[in-house]
Amino acid sequence: MSTAAERADTSYREVLRNRDFRLLFAGQAVSTVGDEIFPIAATISVINASGGGNAKGAVIAVGLVQGARFLAIVSFALIGGVWADRLPRRLVMISSDIVAALAILTLALIPGTPHVWVIAVCVFVVGAAEAFFRPAETAILPSLIPDRQLTVANGLISVSYRTAAVVGPGLGGLFIVGVGVRSAYVLDVIALTVSALTLLRLREPIREPASRTASVRHEIAEGWRELRTQRWAVTTIFAGAAFLMLVVSPENVLLPIIGRREFGGDAVYAWSLALFSLGGVVGAVLAIRIRTTHPGRVGWLLGLLFAPVLVALAFPRSAALILALYFVAGAGWEPFNIYWQSAIQREFPADKLARISSLDWMLSFGLMPLGLALTGPLAALVGTQAVMLGAAVVCVVICLGVQLVPGVAEFRNPTPKRP
Repeated sequence: MSTAAERADTSYREVLRNRDFRLLFAGQAVSTVGDEIFPIAATISVINASGGGNAKGAVIAVGLVQGARFLAIVSFALIGGVWADRLPRRLVMISSDIVAALAILTLALIPGTPHVWVIAVCVFVVGAAEAFFRPAETAILPSLIPDRQLTVANGLISVSYRTAAVVGPGLGGLFIVGVGVRSAYVLDVIALTVSALTLLRLREPIREPASRTASVRHEIAEGWRELRTQRWAVTTIFAGAAFLMLVVSPENVLLPIIGRREFGGDAVYAWSLALFSLGGVVGAVLAIRIRTTHPGRVGWLLGLLFAPVLVALAFPRSAALILALYFVAGAGWEPFNIYWQSAIQREFPADKLARISSLDWMLSFGLMPLGLALTGPLAALVGTQAVMLGAAVVCVVICLGVQLVPGVAEFRNPTPKRP
């Protein structure tokens, strides 16, 4: 009798024999390198333009610029989902890559350090492109492979993303320190170009597009009605929104500030992201190999591993400890993403999948711009240590509390009990 690992290996080979999946897999792995370089380069540009990590204005500026990305995602996600259900999803993804590349190229060509508002505008444009790209990416995968391969396919994509995300911060850090921030922007443009070229070669199956006679508003409402039929999904999305606003937002804003202030440079910031992604590779492999009937419960419990990171940032005594905890947190973070994406693709109809994904993106990130914007003023009022400790407490409450809702543990509607 074959073992679970052997069956998983067979699935790997079977999925990777699919030409179009390989193109998507490879192109997005390269693109992710750029995706990970860009926020680091933009954040360092903002800190430089704001007077350095010791300036109070830098904290607020970093929060506002990072918030610009998520504000764009919230603003355009629903429209992006509608158009990804109307148009060939490959076309939507290619167009998004081109728009993002042009925005980043603008930053690369501006002489000197760009003004904070220029960086914010370009970050907003990149976020808007992402709002169109991500729903199309989520929806195109089930059209390339059968349902039984979704978990393995999402796991492989996650491994490639996280591996690229390890390379991205390290490569970006080397170029930023050795050549300058401008070179990091150029690398991102190259990565987006590779993504667009691989998507050009991808053969998306012909499908019946959504009717254009219905209004955008009607199609969004139709997606919302479909989403509401799955209470576990709605609960998970709103819990995720609270987590991103109250836990991830403070960490995103304060990590680069604490890193530069306490350890004298940007190395802790860049390598924390890299090790988080390296841990994600481990977590993705484990998620593929270890099958569970309660993916939601496993995913949320592993989310608790993020709390020690926040405590370590509250008491930043050791860079090595912070880096180690980011690795462990990354290993816990990735299984949730794999289980969640697979559940969404499995439990919702294909013709509404991009709209469901866009609602997920909009609602999940809806409060994150506010969290990012408020972190700076809150840290100035009560201190970074109090903010980090408060985020750690919220992390524990959300990860445990959300599991009380029926269906969340299984990531599917519970089966009615027989009388």
